Amino acid sequence: MEKVLTYYQEDSLKLEAAKFLIRNMPGHYSLADTSVYLYYNAVDSALESMRGKSVWEIKDSLEVVTDRFAFSVNGETVQDVEVITADYLIRNIDTAFEHWRNGKWASHLNFDQFCEYLLPYKTDELQLLDNWREYLEGKFGKELEVLRYCDAYRNSAIQATVHVNRNLKNDLRPVISTSRIIPVYRLSTRVNIPFGTCGDYTAIATAAFRSCGVPVTYDFTPQWPFRSMGHTWNALLANNGKMIPFGGTESNPGEPHKLDDKMAKVFRKTYTANPELNRLNEIEKYVPPTFRVPFIEDVTTEYMDCVDVEVEVDGEDGRYVYLTVFDNHSWVPVDFARVKEGKARFKNVGKNIVYLPVRYEVDDEIIPTGAPFILTYEGKAERLITDTVRKQAVTLFRKYPVYPHAYTWAWRVVNGVFEAADNPEFKDAITIHKIKEWAVVGTEVVVPDSCRAYRYWRFWQPHEYCNMAEIYFVERKTGDFVEGKIIGTDGSWDNNGNDKTKAFDRNLLTFFDAPHHGAWVGMDFGKPIEVGKILYVGRGDGNTIEIGDMYELMYWDDNCWNSLGKQVAEDISLKYDNVPRGALLWLRDLTKGQEERIFTYENGKQVWW
Repeated sequence: MEKVLTYYQEDSLKLEAAKFLIRNMPGHYSLADTSVYLYYNAVDSALESMRGKSVWEIKDSLEVVTDRFAFSVNGETVQDVEVITADYLIRNIDTAFEHWRNGKWASHLNFDQFCEYLLPYKTDELQLLDNWREYLEGKFGKELEVLRYCDAYRNSAIQATVHVNRNLKNDLRPVISTSRIIPVYRLSTRVNIPFGTCGDYTAIATAAFRSCGVPVTYDFTPQWPFRSMGHTWNALLANNGKMIPFGGTESNPGEPHKLDDKMAKVFRKTYTANPELNRLNEIEKYVPPTFRVPFIEDVTTEYMDCVDVEVEVDGEDGRYVYLTVFDNHSWVPVDFARVKEGKARFKNVGKNIVYLPVRYEVDDEIIPTGAPFILTYEGKAERLITDTVRKQAVTLFRKYPVYPHAYTWAWRVVNGVFEAADNPEFKDAITIHKIKEWAVVGTEVVVPDSCRAYRYWRFWQPHEYCNMAEIYFVERKTGDFVEGKIIGTDGSWDNNGNDKTKAFDRNLLTFFDAPHHGAWVGMDFGKPIEVGKILYVGRGDGNTIEIGDMYELMYWDDNCWNSLGKQVAEDISLKYDNVPRGALLWLRDLTKGQEERIFTYENGKQVWW
């Protein structure tokens, strides 16, 4: 460090930049175990040998490499200040200044902005300290200079971002997928792995943009407040001084990126440490992973209209508590605040979300410090107080909200009809029911008492593709499900195997994907049958109530989840008669599946959170 400071003693601005890096270097870490290079080299070899293979074949191959190195690569770390060399730091400072002073895409930055968004010698923790700026610029900055031929683009950071992002997308061809491979922190290797998470691609993109002199960082929300996982993305400091979000390898600045997704909190990765997080890590015995690394700042106000919320908590003054949201199975911290006189004030929090304040002691087990509450659009914290005295009956049709991937197909049953006939070609068919609603939940069709017995029963979709997941025929006299020979249109769309049998395989995740419009599917019972009702579930996400699965309804009270009983679904809905009013509820499928959401029950409907 002394060598670096001496080297720049005649250049006051570079000297200040060097001091900035050195002053904020404590807390930044690299991997201590150099045997990790052998692992990286093995990954390189596997990628080379698998060239031309599918992403999934390559993924399998890299997981084999991981198995080979699982016991030889450890995660021990060392502070950068102990391993970084003067030459490496000087080379990075000089290159960053060259991009700032003589480059085209960062001349609008002031010194503080330059220090944060262009100067740092690495862009991600544990990143290998190598010549990443040189090889990434050569790989992803190709033909960037052509922008000089357009005067409007000559110094546009946005246009430079669009150009580099196109190179990233064309070269990486990103496939979003998790895997169990040991993380790779050498960028020259990482950019050749043909799959990764949004975090992987955001990290690669940040380094690629900075290598080209484009001031880009990355932001993240630690946990979506309406489903599992969190999300990371990039942000560009544009010429107008505004931070513009975008998805590296995915979307460009100005294009929609998760515009309609609720967020509780948003943080930005920084090189400088957050002093409040430093204090938190000094005081608390256990700190959740999101807040163990102090190099983040709260930028929630850049993304949404938010409010401060003060809640009464059970905690010692001066200690920290956390605000959590539900991730489908547990409460995950998204913010922190210090306790003062029995209260905690969380700043800049997203609205229309259910939160639970918690604290930790010595391990990762949360200790609720107050009641869950809904932070309304009006900015009020409405506590969810369970009334165990007043009970209500509820009818539940789903365990998870209808999201776009299910919504996309739900309309395909509309105007389809259920028919019955004595003729296998349905020439004398009578219409039992015409569907008018989208198939977002399982539906019961009551067959009129006046309808006599018929041998052939079917669902026919004359106007669209016949996308039916499950059909149940219920015999009038016995109330039992009745089955016969499956009949209907042969084949499937693009020969994908989802033929007519899928409508009766008792699996909501399979469905009849008809080969053309006007297809149908039904049953030949071999003799006339009086059907009393028909149950059906259209193509969807498998989160409607599935007949035969075991469910358990939970409610939150006394700082924990409590059971309202288990039951096997015998219908396309579940009924509970003993549900406390005002409770936060959670319906669990104990048979299978992962997607489950908390909800309240209001005016006879599930309201998802």
